[in-house]
Amino acid sequence: MSLKHVLMPVDLAFPDVVEKEVDMALKLLADDGVIDMLFVDDIRVHHSMVPTVSGDTFSGKNANTRLAVQAMLERLVPEKHRGSGIIRSGVVFDEVVAQAKKSQADAIVMASAKPKLRSYLLGSNAAKVVRHAPCSVFVVR
Repeated sequence: MSLKHVLMPVDLAFPDVVEKEVDMALKLLADDGVIDMLFVDDIRVHHSMVPTVSGDTFSGKNANTRLAVQAMLERLVPEKHRGSGIIRSGVVFDEVVAQAKKSQADAIVMASAKPKLRSYLLGSNAAKVVRHAPCSVFVVR
């Protein structure tokens, strides 16, 4: 399989998992293919910090997040395959699917934790993306 455009949702807290995602994506890419890294900030969705944190704090966090995603992209993805570092805010699975549609990705490569009993009842982000994505989804454990 030789894909032109892979979208890769990432969690900055788990760089070792992102390395596995990159390895998978590179195996799937055409010689001229690119990888876009997507970070979804879901902090405002849960409203856990909204009452205690100013808008300036969120702006600073977004700038730091953008730099961290770009640094990860530059560190892990060979230059010829480097696409964009993308930041979106919202519900993770909704934003991944929306970005895949917007960027017309050929595939999504994303990580998923090993299932626990509760995930069979609630479903994980990866499971929801697999069901609703407009393209193929490769899940890395």
